[in-house]
Amino acid sequence: MGGDCESNVENIIEVKNLKKTYISRGHVTEALRGISFAVKKGEIFGILGVNGAGKSTTLNITIGLLTPSSGTVRIFGKNFFQHESELKNQMNIATAYADLAGNLTVYRNLKIYALMYNVPNYKKKIADLLESFGISHLADKWVGDLSAGEKTRVNLCKSLINDPELLLLDEPTASLDPSIASHVRRLILKLQKDRNMTVVFTSHNMPEVEEMCDRVALLHKGKVYMVDTPDSLVKIHTAPDLEEVFIRLAKGELEE
Repeated sequence: MGGDCESNVENIIEVKNLKKTYISRGHVTEALRGISFAVKKGEIFGILGVNGAGKSTTLNITIGLLTPSSGTVRIFGKNFFQHESELKNQMNIATAYADLAGNLTVYRNLKIYALMYNVPNYKKKIADLLESFGISHLADKWVGDLSAGEKTRVNLCKSLINDPELLLLDEPTASLDPSIASHVRRLILKLQKDRNMTVVFTSHNMPEVEEMCDRVALLHKGKVYMVDTPDSLVKIHTAPDLEEVFIRLAKGELEE
């Protein structure tokens, strides 16, 4: 039940037969075993899988942190690896697993990224983002002194500094209190709707995925098991919710 990827001008991302193999001390690990999927313009697309399923490897290849063993990634219709610098100006990412400079203030961190992206009127942009995420009072605080939840919200501000057409979110609400996480989800949904922004989203929070995602790719052991809407995945597997589908897949109960 793989995720076929047909070339289409409406596809913002096209991943075809992507493979990634690691070799360490003679031991071969196939992190990705030929995955294919497409992300349509303006949709929120979820990539789900247990630890080791390949979702982080997929994201890291998509943002240029890893080089695939084989396969292609096209973004905005262009080969990502041939046009990486150009394409990155239209993208951004927020991840729970990356740190900003702890020895700089929140404002200075965001200013650096604003200058990197040549953001016009960056002072207003930073102020607006901090206000949107409810952290204006943190502007002059050292990032190293922030809580995990505060750092997460600063990272989300960073990810929106250049008004990206493609936003990658890796566990974006993992460290947030439920009320703040709910606010962040509403904000992302509003931005996505207002700007027709394309979002690729990973999360272990299945109710969050059901709320946010238009379609989902289920990864299992380095392969795409299925791509469909959350509702369809639940119906196809006669499950009460997406979390049950995820649990069955993790246990290997849905393998062909």
